[in-house]
Amino acid sequence: MTTKAVGLAPELFTRIRDSMDAHQDCRERINKLSRDITQQSKKLIFHLLRVSPTNRAAIFQEAERKHADILRAVAQIAPELQGSNRWRYGSTFTGGLQEYIEALALWVFLAEQRLITLAEVESRLNEFSKAQIVHIPVGPIDYVLGVSDVAGELMRYAINSLACGNADEANAVGVFFQQLYSAFVEFNPRLHPQMTKKVQVMRDSLLKVENACYQSQLQVSEFPASRRPPVLDLDQPSAEARSDEF
Repeated sequence: MTTKAVGLAPELFTRIRDSMDAHQDCRERINKLSRDITQQSKKLIFHLLRVSPTNRAAIFQEAERKHADILRAVAQIAPELQGSNRWRYGSTFTGGLQEYIEALALWVFLAEQRLITLAEVESRLNEFSKAQIVHIPVGPIDYVLGVSDVAGELMRYAINSLACGNADEANAVGVFFQQLYSAFVEFNPRLHPQMTKKVQVMRDSLLKVENACYQSQLQVSEFPASRRPPVLDLDQPSAEARSDEF
């Protein structure tokens, strides 16, 4: 090795060290902000599940404020995810993004009884930048996995609606849920390592909603209002679920 090459070695390793430190610092910043987005999205979900026919306007108005809090975190993370960094650090950001998509999917269903589109998710995610100077793309996989997670929230909302005597709302959830599940079973399980589990969880949640609606209708048919049991027994497995055990 020449003297010149030996002299360049410390400088080379210094540059490598600085590059690796910058990479790790960036990953840590994205990871922290992603956790913040996850936490705030969960708060938005819990807030939305409190909606009822008498408080819809107030709930959705407060949801806009909570959504603005999420977008402030997104505005901080966006510059770190430009260009190739979106894919370099995508796995670090994906947890927060999917939780955010889940919250949006629940919100749009409660407000409009439909499924939010991928284009709408990307538009709402990037509302923080009016001039669109920076932009965070949303991939189809993140969209699909985020939407799949709304199954558990729909189940909770349907059962809460039944407990409050709003069977029509629970039945509407059931119809939407069936359509959503029918679409998801068409996906190739190889699309993502989590896909099989996501579809199974969705199926289990759908069965619980169907069973709860069925028991509610039975109570309406078999008992007059004065003799109707005050609490539904929602923990009993459905006939389809019992048949799967054999």
